[in-house]
Amino acid sequence: MCAMQNKEELLIDVLDDDGIRTGETCSRKEIHKLGKIHRAIHLYLFDESNRLLLQRRSIHVDHYPGMFSISLTGHVDAGERSSEALHREIREELGFDPRSMKIDFLFSFKQNIRISPDYIDHQFNDIYACWYDFNIGDVLFDLNAINEVKLVSCSEFKAMIANRKTIFAQIYSREGADMMYFLRSRLDSIVRT
Repeated sequence: MCAMQNKEELLIDVLDDDGIRTGETCSRKEIHKLGKIHRAIHLYLFDESNRLLLQRRSIHVDHYPGMFSISLTGHVDAGERSSEALHREIREELGFDPRSMKIDFLFSFKQNIRISPDYIDHQFNDIYACWYDFNIGDVLFDLNAINEVKLVSCSEFKAMIANRKTIFAQIYSREGADMMYFLRSRLDSIVRT
């Protein structure tokens, strides 16, 4: 059971093994400390030249500090739908208007990984992809959470997820490979090596 939360703290719905709400809510910190199942969103954002936006996490964040991560990740707040969370995170974390973006839902999967003694990722991840006309300079990001953003080609991304010695957070490797699988018809000519 989660402790009483501060009224200003955002809460996250706790889910059962099937991804259905239990009626319990926890703060982000508690949900990871206790390893409670919850839902998160992941976005793979490509520019018009088929380059993927990656973000380098700050050294001050609680997991994968200093490593490159996918375009966008976030938690689904209590009472919020996955697509609503995605739109909120796009506005907050990238500074884009999601209403002008064509976003595709790709797949969902359950993940259970202990990142540290106090951080357990036990969640359903909803995976989305989008092609959007933007320049890297248009991306607004929080310098407390992200050190930099960069665009990589699909072949560079494929090499990053295959090489365990890169500074890419390997937690996204299997998911990234599946994302490329589902987008293969669009990416085929780009990814060939």
